[in-house]
Amino acid sequence: MSTEQQNDQAGQWQMPPHVLTFPVSLDNGDPLSEIPLRPISVAEHRAALVKAGKDDDAQFEALIELATGLPSSVLEQLKQPDYVSLVERIYNYIKLPPSFFTGVELDSPDDFALLVPIRAFVGGVPKIVDRLQIEVPPMKVSKMMRKLKTPNERADFVTAHCVGLSVPDVQSLSLPDWSHLQERLNDFLNKPGAFFQSATST
Repeated sequence: MSTEQQNDQAGQWQMPPHVLTFPVSLDNGDPLSEIPLRPISVAEHRAALVKAGKDDDAQFEALIELATGLPSSVLEQLKQPDYVSLVERIYNYIKLPPSFFTGVELDSPDDFALLVPIRAFVGGVPKIVDRLQIEVPPMKVSKMMRKLKTPNERADFVTAHCVGLSVPDVQSLSLPDWSHLQERLNDFLNKPGAFFQSATST
């Protein structure tokens, strides 16, 4: 089992803690040898980047504060190698799909279990959503999407349409689940039909 592959007793994936190579003592004298981590949603990720501004270092510090729940005053006490490792883990979490964290390839890219289930309204009823099915968008949806102003608005619109959830609900998805959706939707929006014929025949 890799560093990222950890389940709770119910079988649900949990983000494993970050074990420090160089434990530190906090200002109050308490030892710190590992740092708990929690998944970050799409909405949280966007808000953190806006708050941090355009500086890459500031953005990663904001994301690490979010994932760890620790203030910058504590993070600044970490030894540099441990901080670099923590940045690498957060980067992987932002960019990589669920299979990296579970070690299991998806049976179908269009009908898959969420790495982190969400609470969403389905048919007007609140429920826990632990699986999504992706519908291929028609050209009408693609045209409507292109009329929206920002990349985030376009991504939210087409994602919500293709999985049958509201925009706030898709913004509550974990970043790995969102990354998988965006990769697949990018295929649907830009690849020709022959691409999918060859994929289904292998």
